[in-house]
Amino acid sequence: MLDPLKLRVLRSVVETGSIRASAEALGYTPSAVSQHLTSLRRETGIELVERSGRGISVTAHGRRLAAEAGPALDALDALDRTVEDLRAGRIGTLRLGYATSVAASWVPELTQQVRRRFPDLRLELVLRDCTCEDLAAEGMDVVVGEGSEEVPSEEWASQELLEEGYVAIVGADHPLADRSEVRLQELAEESWVTDDPLDSAWFDRIAAACRAAGFTPRVDVNPGDFPTVLGFVATGDHVTVQPSVIGADLRPDVVAIPLAEPGPRRRLRLQVRRAVALNPAVQFLAAGIRDLAARKAADFPGVLDLTGPPASPARDALRRAG
Repeated sequence: MLDPLKLRVLRSVVETGSIRASAEALGYTPSAVSQHLTSLRRETGIELVERSGRGISVTAHGRRLAAEAGPALDALDALDRTVEDLRAGRIGTLRLGYATSVAASWVPELTQQVRRRFPDLRLELVLRDCTCEDLAAEGMDVVVGEGSEEVPSEEWASQELLEEGYVAIVGADHPLADRSEVRLQELAEESWVTDDPLDSAWFDRIAAACRAAGFTPRVDVNPGDFPTVLGFVATGDHVTVQPSVIGADLRPDVVAIPLAEPGPRRRLRLQVRRAVALNPAVQFLAAGIRDLAARKAADFPGVLDLTGPPASPARDALRRAG
């Protein structure tokens, strides 16, 4: 395969008319230009230049080679620009996987921020009711959701974002609606509605807390989506228990009441695929997620901000990436 650099030198000599002028245009010495031409002649077996008075002129074969090389060199230039755009995060596709509990209050704002900063980047959003680990296995670049304890990984950098309790959500006319907090036992006789699958780790956490409080929650409705859950709650006939940060995204005819301690708690985690961790768009998105987590922790009593100084090599790598 011919060396593109030497072909660029030949094309420059054709365009400028001399070795000296080509050297000035390319930022080389005349000797370096001559060496490139000599090397290209050896590679091709074609006489590219010939003596002409005190200088040189490009042969007909040399001009033909330079002309044929032009489109290929232009394509390589375009490829270089594409690589630079991809490296800078200006183009390409970024896949963000996220859990239902961060869908309404986090993702729209994050999407707006990224698209304003990187307008030609395609941001692919994947909503799943599964763990960070499951989302990561689906080819995500960035994941925010619930995760297990931090495990060292060659593929992923991981950081905890916040720890939060849960709230009981009831209709605005429900007898508990004016309470500042509610004990889980007080929901024992209520009809429950939940968007979580009943065999999921998320509902298991709530069910285990209920069993510890002496009862099994009676789930009458399991619609699978949060807006429908709120519709049932608004009637006053059903209650639901959800993570605290969801309390910011409620309709006016329902009320969120913090569960009294001790109650169930969960942690949200940010994971970034190491292969893309230095991409500016990924760094920008990760920083936005951390900022949102810190703001949520400040806005909700009992929500702990875990985005402080890194305390492990995995967190340190993620902090540098952001």
